[in-house]
Amino acid sequence: MSELNQDLLADIHEINLSYLMLAQRLLRDDYATGMARLGFDEDVASLILELSPAQLVRLASSGSVICGFRMNDYELLSALTRDVLGGILQQAHSAILLAQQATRAPIGSQATQASQAAQPAGQAV
Repeated sequence: MSELNQDLLADIHEINLSYLMLAQRLLRDDYATGMARLGFDEDVASLILELSPAQLVRLASSGSVICGFRMNDYELLSALTRDVLGGILQQAHSAILLAQQATRAPIGSQATQASQAAQPAGQAV
């Protein structure tokens, strides 16, 4: 494997681990708000909270980025980047648009992916 690929995998691992640790912290501090900010359903949130440090590292070691870019809708991203009332309502506008998007996400799809990734190799979910 080239040095560039190794560097990219190390960066992915670092992003994944940081994201998982942030997710656990948000959920511990305020479960409902953390779920909303992360776009998690109840199953995914409880699974993330239950992960041990070793499981976090194993899940973070995936070759893929495990956190998803939630603004993959052109209209949503465009609306969030526009100046709304001189920036006064930008944060509230962003929260409303992201909350609307979260209600459209398929329930359970994230839970299945997360639980599969957290399982040791060779074990079925």
